[in-house]
Amino acid sequence: MSVLEVKDLSIELMTTRGVVRAVDGISFSIDAGQTVTVIGESGSGKSTTAMGLLRLLPDDLAIISGHAVLDGVDVVSEPRKFAKLRGRSVALIPQDAMTALSPVHTIGRQLGEAINRKGAFSKTGLLKRSMELLQQVRIPAPEVQLKKYPHQLSGGMLQRVLIAMALAVDPVLLVADEPTSALDVTVQAGILDLLMELQERTQVAILMITHDLGVARLVSDRIHVMKDGRFVESGEVEQIVDQPQTDYTKRLLAAVPRLGRWDGEPQLNSADGDESSASHATLNGAHS
Repeated sequence: MSVLEVKDLSIELMTTRGVVRAVDGISFSIDAGQTVTVIGESGSGKSTTAMGLLRLLPDDLAIISGHAVLDGVDVVSEPRKFAKLRGRSVALIPQDAMTALSPVHTIGRQLGEAINRKGAFSKTGLLKRSMELLQQVRIPAPEVQLKKYPHQLSGGMLQRVLIAMALAVDPVLLVADEPTSALDVTVQAGILDLLMELQERTQVAILMITHDLGVARLVSDRIHVMKDGRFVESGEVEQIVDQPQTDYTKRLLAAVPRLGRWDGEPQLNSADGDESSASHATLNGAHS
């Protein structure tokens, strides 16, 4: 059964240069426990898709049409009903943790607000739940971290806090908008591993938005390649990565950087060069 079913979704944006169709009739679905990734270069429409599905675009600047049914509610035609689901059935993991969190409030206060939306927790119960969530996202010494301010934590730790805040409402769908783009490669891997571990345990569906084909390859069950507001190619992750059908997807794959020869490394002869080059591991995804 689909957690999210999207059919013919279009989003038109009002700009100073007129109306722009940022998303043009896309369709996809996400099942429980599944990760679906929308990938494309900057300006392709992928983040607009996510913000439109969450109804976070200004009503006077964005016209949304089509259908997008989440938890029995049509996001497009029933925005008021959907507003009650946002922060409950669906949660967002934003891109930049430092700007997403208030710099003048502690981690504990901000996490507590996410947990206690209905005021059902006592002070003791709220502390206990906050510590449980930080433990789930593998933050050490949670009682200590709750007393800190965002600037006192690393980027990777802050991203884990945002994941904890998203999980606080037990969502059926997580929308992750470039959740690792501001992090270095080692920290990226830890965050992605954490998301997959949490998904395996809770069966939450994930909509991943990224420009990074390396990220998409690691976490996706299905990939939709987006260009100029449309899906130019869709398929299972193995199909997209191993047998791309469009030139655009092939260019995204070709843009994945690989390690070259290190400084001080002896120059290999031509017979060994291809083999050595092929053996270098891919470090990161496409930054088109």
